[in-house]
Amino acid sequence: MTVNKALALRLSSLLFVNKMSKYRLEKISGMSHSAMTHIFNEDYKDIKLSTVIRFARAFNMSVAKFLDDPLFENLDLEID
Repeated sequence: MTVNKALALRLSSLLFVNKMSKYRLEKISGMSHSAMTHIFNEDYKDIKLSTVIRFARAFNMSVAKFLDDPLFENLDLEID
């Protein structure tokens, strides 16, 4: 699994739990619609830490809590 796919799955889960739309996440996180589309379509090979920080803040959680998910425990996450 790629880092992008893990991030997209984590975001989908948090959106569902928080009853938040992708549009609302875009507005709160300051991410462009284009960037959000690329993330959910898994077009990126790698994700910047600053992007993860934006998403964590949008859900009012620390980066550690955001990444504290079995999706990110996989040592075989593709990063290239």
